[in-house]
Amino acid sequence: MSQTSTSLSSSVRRSSDSLSPRASSGKRPHVYELDPLRACTALSVIAVHVLAATAYLNGSGPGYAIQNAFLVAFHFTREIFMFVTAFALVYVYNGRRFPLGQFWRKRSLGVIFPYVFWSLVYVVVNTHPSSWSTFFKTALFDVATGNASYQLYYILLTLQFYLIFPLFMGLLKRWQRHPWLLLLGSFVLQVLLFYVDYHTVQRSSDPFWHTVAVYQDRIVLMYQFYFVLGGLAALYFEQVRAFVLRHARLIIITFMITLLALWVHFAEQISVYREPMGYATSVLQPSMVFYSVAVIGLALWLCCRWGIGLASRAGHEVSKRLSVRFWGLCSDASFGVYLIHVLILNQLRGSLLSFLPESWPVALRVILLWCAVATLSLAVSSALMYTPWLSRLVGRAGPRPRAAGGHEGRRKEGKAEILPDVSSRQAVSRSTTAATIALVPVVSQTGPVDAAGASAPQDLRSGALARYEQAHHKNHRSDSASSGLSDGGHAL
Repeated sequence: MSQTSTSLSSSVRRSSDSLSPRASSGKRPHVYELDPLRACTALSVIAVHVLAATAYLNGSGPGYAIQNAFLVAFHFTREIFMFVTAFALVYVYNGRRFPLGQFWRKRSLGVIFPYVFWSLVYVVVNTHPSSWSTFFKTALFDVATGNASYQLYYILLTLQFYLIFPLFMGLLKRWQRHPWLLLLGSFVLQVLLFYVDYHTVQRSSDPFWHTVAVYQDRIVLMYQFYFVLGGLAALYFEQVRAFVLRHARLIIITFMITLLALWVHFAEQISVYREPMGYATSVLQPSMVFYSVAVIGLALWLCCRWGIGLASRAGHEVSKRLSVRFWGLCSDASFGVYLIHVLILNQLRGSLLSFLPESWPVALRVILLWCAVATLSLAVSSALMYTPWLSRLVGRAGPRPRAAGGHEGRRKEGKAEILPDVSSRQAVSRSTTAATIALVPVVSQTGPVDAAGASAPQDLRSGALARYEQAHHKNHRSDSASSGLSDGGHAL
């Protein structure tokens, strides 16, 4: 670790000019490793919601606790997407003039428009308003608060980060010679913030803190560490990639230890302290800070391992590889998957589960439901991406080119140009001398993605989730507010 710290510290001088406006204005090379990271995290979001929506199948027996234990283990998704959001923005705009008008024009089409559109859809589907006035009042409130559907809170988080992004870049520049101090201070602050929040705010019965607990998961400062981690990883990705590839055993062991500790803590919460399941599965608790960092490290290692094989190929050959095209498509579709998968889950949850024999193991039925929701969500999002005008509903300015894969198609659109990756200087593959070629993720086209997990105990549920639970209360009494979605901690 000390070797890596020395390497990173010594690289700060070499990288400090990149934070200057005088830095090169050429297009950044694409980090291919982000494509499978973003796609797999979006699919993990679906897993979180499927696990939460089917917990009632186990009744109140050991299976119920086990399924919620897996639910807790998937509560890394929002953290990874915050990491990816900060990484992509810092990587794109580092060392460049920040055109505020152009920046927000792209976000208006790529983020705000699809967010508002799908929020209105969820208002109609979830509330069935009886009049136009009721619809407009509900829609206005839900769009402003992210309550139209329980996964849409993350869009508000992203928009807040866009607003403070110039200040965020200023923070990174101010601490550019002491990145470890910034990261350590941010980590300690995150742990303390979650600790105080989990043991005071989420437990409080005071009306003010009750309201704070309900809406705190959509306040950007609640997750400041993950944005700092993503921003620093973008600035020093060369060193980060070398570190994760060099310390694979340490990363895997750390992940296994933190996962075991997370499950032991969860078992203690429900067995010893008899805490409500919604509270025990909360994302906003200090143990999740350590676990999510371990998951991010493991995910980066897996993606960097996959990316090693791309280093020896020229740019056009990389874009033709089946795995690159597949992950590129899934990555581009991930924003749409995030927006629409709850609609599909709500439909299949009743129809598919009633079709599957009850004699089948619960685990098998849950997995089949996840496969169905993930497949249909990817298919619908991909179809929208390739359709003129409708592509705007999934955050794209125009339809995704059908030929030669998404990355090469974006090059033809003039979104970025091919450049050799600086990572070619790393000794990742000693037999390789060619540069890694890539294309930077166009944030305005795919938009932000993510989300899963919840922050408040069951008695703090409100908004779209509460409406969802009430709608299904009559049909699944055992799947009411004390189980099912609520126990998944899903006040997203």
